[in-house]
Amino acid sequence: MSFRTGRSLAGDRTAPEGEEPEPDDDPSLTAAIAASELDLRPLLGGLLVLVGGLLGIPIVVMFGIVVLVTAWLRWLWATRALRRLRFERQFEPDRVVCGDVAHMVVTAWNRKLLPLPWLRTEELLPIDLRPAASDGGQGWTLGGRTLVNGWTLGPYERVIRRIDLRTARRGVYRFDTVELVAGDLLGESIAEEERRLATTLVVRPRTVPVRRFDAARDRAGPLRTRHGLVNDPSRFAGVRPYVPGDPVRHIHWRTTARVGTPLVKRFDPSRDRDVVVALDIQTNDGTWAGRHDDDMAETLCVVAASLARQMEADGAACGLAVAAFTGTPDRLAFLAPGSAELQAGRVGDLLARISPYPSAPFEHLLGRLARLVRPGTLIVIVSSRDPGPWLAVARRLGRAGFGVVHLAIGPGAEAAARRSRVSGIVGRSTRLDGDWRTASRLDVAG
Repeated sequence: MSFRTGRSLAGDRTAPEGEEPEPDDDPSLTAAIAASELDLRPLLGGLLVLVGGLLGIPIVVMFGIVVLVTAWLRWLWATRALRRLRFERQFEPDRVVCGDVAHMVVTAWNRKLLPLPWLRTEELLPIDLRPAASDGGQGWTLGGRTLVNGWTLGPYERVIRRIDLRTARRGVYRFDTVELVAGDLLGESIAEEERRLATTLVVRPRTVPVRRFDAARDRAGPLRTRHGLVNDPSRFAGVRPYVPGDPVRHIHWRTTARVGTPLVKRFDPSRDRDVVVALDIQTNDGTWAGRHDDDMAETLCVVAASLARQMEADGAACGLAVAAFTGTPDRLAFLAPGSAELQAGRVGDLLARISPYPSAPFEHLLGRLARLVRPGTLIVIVSSRDPGPWLAVARRLGRAGFGVVHLAIGPGAEAAARRSRVSGIVGRSTRLDGDWRTASRLDVAG
């Protein structure tokens, strides 16, 4: 699963503002009170006062009173330290792109007259979220995967702390509970509590610019775009030289006969066509439930997010379909095409939630798309494996009136795209100019 969580502990719910939890309703606080009741200092102080009074030794009586006062203060802090204490954790913003810095804002607010000599909070950090300052910061430290914050709070004092976390991988990071520990003036721990505090951070996959290149004539350098990802046959924009792999139906026969060189029609990108990116998250050529390549799965997500961003810029209504787990009962994740503002961000949110391995065969997803989208929708298949298992379903979609384009990526991208073209489906090879963490552009064959 792509869900990457923080510490998951069964904690107690915090009290609403203006209310105080009763000690009997708080198991951890009750345990602290029970521990204070087992303290032998009250018994020792009373015994010293009694013995000093009977023997007429004032110093012993005074010492006993000091012990009793200390025990009373300890009891007071043990029962009141964590009451009317508000601890908040949130991310600003709560959605970031992989590789960016997420700002965790933690707030400790002592809403009572009794001061807190020291307060410590502990919570686990997911392995893919690490502080930008590895040597710690003012008031917080990192021990292994545990983030430790410390405060000294006066009466009604509130302290806000900002911790920068660098995101290393897409996913949904959930922080469920936090462990609170309070101490007295002597530095001893007097109260502990695990408090439920649900916070979520969504890390979207990276997006890179999309560049078209001529696979037959240009292996590295930039060339002028010959046609877009989402072509509209009604938007004729001229002709260009024929390249092996171009559909025969796009050949401009009149101009070809006049010039003597094969030429094909060139179209402008559509600005009103529905497009669905069908992501084949399976990375092996075996069974869909086999082992997966985690880095290739992340690469596929970067490609899908980049295509959605480019299509949004071109004015197309873009959606996403993928057979992967998302933490919901439905095994197929689907976002309907939309042209509203921030649609690419919604695609990124869904990509952040999907697992890096499939939940069903990809051909099942393609078959279901025929019932989920309207005829005429362009289905852009993004896959890193041989298209053999799902080619028959893709051809049926084409005969049913859907546009189908196969964008192949990976070591065998050109061979996979060629096989799709032989089967009558538009196939293009794609490549990132680096790995998914450092790539700066996505190249799509023209």
